[in-house]
Amino acid sequence: MIDDLDNQVATLKELVRKVAENEATGSFLDQNEPPSLRKEIGSPRKVPHTIAVTSGKGGVGKTLVSVNLAVDFAKQGLKVLIVDADLGLANVDVVLGLTPKYTIQDVLDDKMTLDEVAITGPYGITILPAASGVAELSTLTEGQRLALMDHMDHWNADYDVVLVDTGAGISSNVRFFVLAVERILVVATPDPASITDAYAVMKVLFMNHHVSHFDLVVNQVRSDSEGLEVYRTLNRVTDRFLNIALHYVGDIPYDPQLVQCIRQQKPVVDLFPDAISSLAFKELSNKLRKEWGQKRQNVGRMTFFWRRLLEESASSANLPAFCPSVK
Repeated sequence: MIDDLDNQVATLKELVRKVAENEATGSFLDQNEPPSLRKEIGSPRKVPHTIAVTSGKGGVGKTLVSVNLAVDFAKQGLKVLIVDADLGLANVDVVLGLTPKYTIQDVLDDKMTLDEVAITGPYGITILPAASGVAELSTLTEGQRLALMDHMDHWNADYDVVLVDTGAGISSNVRFFVLAVERILVVATPDPASITDAYAVMKVLFMNHHVSHFDLVVNQVRSDSEGLEVYRTLNRVTDRFLNIALHYVGDIPYDPQLVQCIRQQKPVVDLFPDAISSLAFKELSNKLRKEWGQKRQNVGRMTFFWRRLLEESASSANLPAFCPSVK
């Protein structure tokens, strides 16, 4: 898989380099180049901000973070996509009380397109639903991973932000989806097991895939100081044993109204917008949006919509600056 993706990156980057040269001389792409690539590179589309919401331990509220962030982004006027990347154990549709007819499995089986599978949730958010109870999807093959990457890259839909709700742990599926985005948001709780497993996720991604930047949100805290203590604990260990940057983006307090929303299958930011957890989600989404105003970083690996990033680079003066490589 890594060799195949490296070859694809090298090939497309060479095409983009030709585009830049030809634009400067007033000529066009070689007529021998595939028409689809000429069309893609000539018609840049929006490059969304991509975030994986992940965790080491299950049950920490990862999907609730994904859904409530998505709804708050949408309420602020952004076009949002949630990818339910827990492919064999779907959760996003359950949390939102939706019943999808088709899932990502149908895309991987070449039965449906992404447009046909996608469903609409509250405030117009788009959801790519996963299947539930399908064991064979718990570990995607290399061919399936490449196919999904290709489907995403060629999708005509334009989004401002894509939230990828992964499974818990360090399985090959989780690692694939986490490595396919720009930012990784790790969800932990004050539970010692959750803290230990959050560290394990970051350790594996750093040691095996050279990922060196993580965001942390602490869920189910009883006070802001409890959230900060979880961050300090993790930061001390990562500073000592790993060469990574751990960025604390906030906490979500324990909230009986959030529990009520889970039972009603409604996002708390929608049902109880003034609840303490809703205000925390809003603060988190605002903080993430503010940071998007900064220059986008080259994460040094293949990500969803990487073709769009290359298309975007073809029209900028700093074309050679973005050169993705797969770790």
